[in-house]
Amino acid sequence: MSGEKDRYSLGAFAVPVEGTIIKAPKELVDEEYPQILKEFDYMDFTNFSYSEERKAIDSARQVFVFAGIST
Repeated sequence: MSGEKDRYSLGAFAVPVEGTIIKAPKELVDEEYPQILKEFDYMDFTNFSYSEERKAIDSARQVFVFAGIST
């Protein structure tokens, strides 16, 4: 960015409504591409992401710790 004028930015975020279940579409899961996360309630994950338990978990791994399927 260059110039002398002030510029403003606005962040817009979408948050699912309470009770929204996050899951992989069935057409994207098969033997070649197995499901790696269990279906989960978005609010349950949000609550987990603010819990004491998650403080010891790297943020990039939180969803896998929360909803990962062990193989």
